Amino acid sequence: MKPLKFIPANKLTLLIISILFLNTFLAQVIKPYSLIYTDNIKGSSTIFGNTSLHIVDAGVPNLTKMNETGDAGNGQGGLGFSQYGNDNENMQLIDIDGISSTANSSSSNFTLPVGTNTIKFARLYWGGRIAKSVVTAAPDTLRKVKIRRGTGAYSTVFTAAANVDQYSINTTDWVYQAYIDITTFMANTGTQTYTVADIPLTTGSISGGGRYGGWAIVVVYENPALSYNSVRIYDGYLQVYNGGSTTSQSITLNGLNVPNNPLVSADAIMSEMTWEGDANLSSSPGNPAGDYLKINGNTYSNAMNPATNMWNGSITKNGVNVSTKNPNYTNQMGIDIDEIEVGVGYGILPNATDVAILFGTEADQYFPSLINFVIKMKDPTIELNKSAMAASGSIIIVLPNEKLTYTISGGNTGLGTAYNTVVTDTIPANVTYVPGSMEVISCPGVTPGIKTDALDADVAYKGVNGTKHYVQFNLGNGATGTVGGVIAPAETYVLKFKVTAGTLPGTIVNTARINATSQAGDPFVDDGTATINAGSPTPVKLISFTGTIQNNNAALLRWETDNELNSNRFEIERSDDGIYYSKRGIVNAAGTSTQRQMYQFTDPLNTLSKIVYYRLRIIDINGKFENSKVIALRLSGSNFDNYVVYPNPFVNDIKLVIAADKDEDVTIHIISMDGRVAITRKITIQNGENIVVLKDLGQLQKGSYILEMLTPTGKIARKVVKE
Repeated sequence: MKPLKFIPANKLTLLIISILFLNTFLAQVIKPYSLIYTDNIKGSSTIFGNTSLHIVDAGVPNLTKMNETGDAGNGQGGLGFSQYGNDNENMQLIDIDGISSTANSSSSNFTLPVGTNTIKFARLYWGGRIAKSVVTAAPDTLRKVKIRRGTGAYSTVFTAAANVDQYSINTTDWVYQAYIDITTFMANTGTQTYTVADIPLTTGSISGGGRYGGWAIVVVYENPALSYNSVRIYDGYLQVYNGGSTTSQSITLNGLNVPNNPLVSADAIMSEMTWEGDANLSSSPGNPAGDYLKINGNTYSNAMNPATNMWNGSITKNGVNVSTKNPNYTNQMGIDIDEIEVGVGYGILPNATDVAILFGTEADQYFPSLINFVIKMKDPTIELNKSAMAASGSIIIVLPNEKLTYTISGGNTGLGTAYNTVVTDTIPANVTYVPGSMEVISCPGVTPGIKTDALDADVAYKGVNGTKHYVQFNLGNGATGTVGGVIAPAETYVLKFKVTAGTLPGTIVNTARINATSQAGDPFVDDGTATINAGSPTPVKLISFTGTIQNNNAALLRWETDNELNSNRFEIERSDDGIYYSKRGIVNAAGTSTQRQMYQFTDPLNTLSKIVYYRLRIIDINGKFENSKVIALRLSGSNFDNYVVYPNPFVNDIKLVIAADKDEDVTIHIISMDGRVAITRKITIQNGENIVVLKDLGQLQKGSYILEMLTPTGKIARKVVKE
């Protein structure tokens, strides 16, 4: 996690928030917008709150007026509109706590996701309309309110005078907002009901906007099970007032951290709190635009926030009214808190660092206050595969003093870009590096060809660390002789280098590792190991081995040999996970031949796996054998659209992000490289994106494992590393 960054309100030069005015008749900038919180975390942020006033007629709350969601009487009709507003209505204090000492009180629930949550930032806002005479009589009136968790005792909070924003709306009244940090108050409390009481307000009936009041809390929380998100919170205090003609105010918010790939709708969440929007003031034949919000020039709308009446007294999440508050009114008569998805259709482009927000109205008056952006940061998934081939063409056996060619290949199969990408391969002690053999076959941003062994301007070098020798390749766009570069999603690489086996080499085990970081700086690692044994080869030279899918119900395997001597048979082996193989059939070999021989075998695909793996066991007349290379054939078996494992390597916990197209029960095995099942867990996944945390894995020994997922529709395996 990157360090928390606070930007004091009196140091706006640290971050410029651009304010533009368009037709500013009677519109005011009471406080310019500024960035108050910025962080990139595994977590998120939200705003919750409630109103503090309601309409009272004949001594009781008028539930019809407070809960109407749509009526044609306002000239527009439909969800998000009402014929009722707070102008010239008898607005009285809400008091739900049953405590005589509080003048007003209302509550809202704050719900945290499952897992370990840490509150990183919390700020309470309160505000409304109040008679100037009240403030004159007691100048500190606006600076204090009460707050409590659950049914506990109230705590009185008293903010600094500088944290109160006031505006004279007429000769008799102020409108205002105030705020205070409550991070410590909310820490270590989890999901709670919060009640805010004694907000300073004036009641009764008045025109020119009516009486209103309420409160909101913005919270940032960290949860290791969640994806990385960039959280940016801004606040200000504007008046947007038609005054008889169309009025709009535009602000440009700087400091966003949009990932370098296109977003889906839910990848960018904007939350906004605004004072004094009216559901009964929308568009009309003479004012067709109503009151509206534009994001990068695009007018926002959803089911409860229409394009012509965005600020309508609603508290919503993605177009659905939030009901976890008391009282639970549909129309708050003076405060909007809306969480909206803006990842698609609102001009938030890859790598964007700012967003243009325009508030407009043709009939209403409202006061924008708090804006919160949570933008999902995409992770890369880097992969490395390793193979070895002796000069004889064998991939299983190496002879004394024979040269081996190692091929390292892989790519970025994730959705985010990999940064600082480096491949390092430690040379085994029983082989010797062949000078001048490092070669880049293909890599984005790197010129293919042989690279020098020296640490110089090209991207590869051969180094020594104590008694260990190694080769290093710095990969990707922008890579240099000293640092790795950038590998975008779907980009791949292929590298090669050579070694010479010793006189008595024994088994040669060689592991390469790729290291990279995400945009958030989170490390990502993958390993690849190639093993080749000492000995004499079987007298068959395999020229090719390929496979194709036939009508999605059979695999057609073809292979070609040359110079067979005393060959007996080929046993065809298949695996659903790349680990465990079973015999599928036998094809007799030619025996002894100096001619090229063609073979084929058809295997019925009676499997639900998404990928199947094949290899040949080549056996001579004496029973000696070696295995061919492995080929993988992709099928349409599993219902998993996407499957991401992080962090990798891990220490105690593994997080799985699984995109599934239906509900399924899943069995997860963590398997050691010797085939032993070390851990088994059972989970249930649901249609859509699932985040699963496998906890308490610290007892596993350090090393490489296979994480295998089994479902009724398939099997998928991924390599993980325990550190």
